[in-house]
Amino acid sequence: MDTKQAELEITVIRKIMEDSRRAVYDTSIQGMFWTMLMAPAILINYIMLISNTGLQYSGLLWMGAVIAGITGSIIIAYKEKRITHVKTFAGKILATIGIAVGGANLMFAFASVVTNAFNPVYIIPVDSVVLGMAFYVVGVIQQLKSLKFLTIIWWSGAVFFFVIPSFHCLLFFAVMLMVSVWIPKIEEKKASQKLLTEIN
Repeated sequence: MDTKQAELEITVIRKIMEDSRRAVYDTSIQGMFWTMLMAPAILINYIMLISNTGLQYSGLLWMGAVIAGITGSIIIAYKEKRITHVKTFAGKILATIGIAVGGANLMFAFASVVTNAFNPVYIIPVDSVVLGMAFYVVGVIQQLKSLKFLTIIWWSGAVFFFVIPSFHCLLFFAVMLMVSVWIPKIEEKKASQKLLTEIN
């Protein structure tokens, strides 16, 4: 009986690990959507600055990007809810982290641009700190080394642009967004394949 109980417990643990890994993939759909939306917007804004053209439309650019992002996220969440009725605990944690990070970054942008609480040039470093925290937490939960490594880059970039403020931080942010989405996805896929091999 002890052997059967131990085998059952191992099976349950492996199932939880598998669900946890799958949760990363499921929630990364939202992350990929926002990245594919925001990274081009950031690059366009960066080109506007270095070329000194169309700067009067930067506000409309960001307003359109945010509205499109929120609308798209709602549509994606609605479709996922119709397909998947059961949410794993890991999935709920990751989704909560994503919502918290998005909300915090929107509030920082509002505080800087609308209320002039701080210079807009510091929005990217502040956002980088928040994203670094999120990647660190998720990296610890999922045991993905790439996320922990990306945390160091996010925080290092934040420190650099806090010390030397520059609009070039937009280029850093756009590149890091794309890298932060695709590198963990590759590692997660390899880890999932390895886990499935061990289970079988």
